[in-house]
This record gives sequence, structure tokens and C-alpha cells, in this order.
Amino acid sequence: MIKRTFLTNLIIYLCSALLVIFILSPLYLVAVTSLQLEKDIRSPNLNLIPQYLDFRHYIAIFRPDHIVPVLPAMRNSLIVSTLAALISVLIATPAAYALNRMYFPKSKVILRILISIYILPTLLFIIPLYIAWVNLGLFDTYIGLLILYTTFMLPFTVWVLGSFVKSIPIEIEEAAKIDGATTTQLLTKIMIPLLRPGLFACLIFGFVLSWVEFATPLIFTSEIKMITVSLGLYRSTVDIQIGQLAAAAAIITLPVILITLILQKQIQQVILTGADR
Repeated sequence: MIKRTFLTNLIIYLCSALLVIFILSPLYLVAVTSLQLEKDIRSPNLNLIPQYLDFRHYIAIFRPDHIVPVLPAMRNSLIVSTLAALISVLIATPAAYALNRMYFPKSKVILRILISIYILPTLLFIIPLYIAWVNLGLFDTYIGLLILYTTFMLPFTVWVLGSFVKSIPIEIEEAAKIDGATTTQLLTKIMIPLLRPGLFACLIFGFVLSWVEFATPLIFTSEIKMITVSLGLYRSTVDIQIGQLAAAAAIITLPVILITLILQKQIQQVILTGADR
């Protein structure tokens, strides 16, 4: 029995180690590539374990006259991602409370319809939205991007916050109602403080999903540069600088990695809470 347990644990640890290596290997290769000279990157003898570290590619991409606007694109992505996450949480909080606590007719159906939107292909929405955005003057504007980002995130945010709402004992609300609390007071003074971990986690997810979004800024922007789309500008040059492209990719990946590492407990709580649905 002891031997069987040991072998089972050994297999689990080996599989976990292989999975971690498989997931981290692309990030490692991007980091290694960004720290090598261009001539070595293009060489068939490129070492997976670098013999030196060169930061010229990072210096180059942050020059003001660089062909790819990395800094302005990062600023635009930071502004839009932060605002979209905040707005989606502000709208989703009362919606999640109403759909999971007020029990009006077809509330469960509405929840299922919301989450089923992600099953439909994105192109189904892109063409009519593009025509509407051009006619409304929202094409290539910050407001237009915020509306799109927030709309695409809302079903997910409502679903996640709904899981946290259901995890709060209803007896707390009933006690507050006996004391004369109104619906607004229940939401602002009782539910929101108790939902703080969920709200914080949804802000994290909202920011990350907006930060890595590619299709929306690619189609709905022209002059406004977002960081994910700006990486594609390296292919428009006569000679593609692989090292600079890798450096820019490493830079835009860093915020997501840091958020995931620092706030992994909140992210794990969302996953575990969502499993109860």
C-alpha cells in the first residue's frame, strides 16, 4: 500500500513537472531570444542556455523615434484595460445580485443566455458592430473601445460575481431586512463588503482579458495603437527584428505574469467558487 501511494505521488509530481515545463517553455524561449544578439538569434547554433545577456533590444524598443510605438501603445492599453475592468465590475455587481437574489421570472434563463454568448463565433458580432461603430462615430475612439471591452466582459463578470453572491448566506440579508434595510442598503452596506474578494478578483480578470485582447483593437482602431496590435507592426518592416519583437512580447507579458503570481490566491478563489455553480 505504501509503495502504491509512493508511485502514485511520483507519477503526479512528474506529470505536474512536465506540464509546468510545457507551459513555461514558450515564455523562457521568448526571454532568451530577447537577450541575444540578432546575429545569434538567426544562427542555427542558438543556445537555449544563453552564454551572455544583452539588453540592446529593450533599449531600442523604448526609443522615442522607434518605428513601433511601444510606450504609447502600453499607455493606451493600460488606460483602456483599467477603465474597462472598473466599468464592467460596477455594472455587473447590481446585475449579479439581482439575478441571484431577487428571483424574478426567467432569471436563471437570463444567466444561461449571458454565458452562452461565448459559445457563438466572434465574427457573428464583428461585422454588424463594425458598421454600427463607423456610422456612430465610435470607430477608432477610446469610448468605442471601452464599450466593446466592457460588453464582451460583462457576461463573464456577472457569472463570476453571481457565484460569490450565492456563497453568502441568505440569513445575513434576512436579518438586515428585519432591521429595516432597503434593497440599496443591502447591496451597498452588506453585499459589497462581503463581495470584496470577488470584486477584486473580477477586476484582475477584467484587466488581464482586456490587456491581451487582439481582435477588437485590430478591427476597431486605426490611429489609436494598442500594445497587442503594435507587435504586428514589426512584420511591416523590411527586415524583421526578431530580438526586438521578442523584447516587446516579454514586456507586455510581464504585467500578466506579475498579477498572476502576486494575486494567485484571489484567482484560485474565483476558480473554486465557480466550481460550485
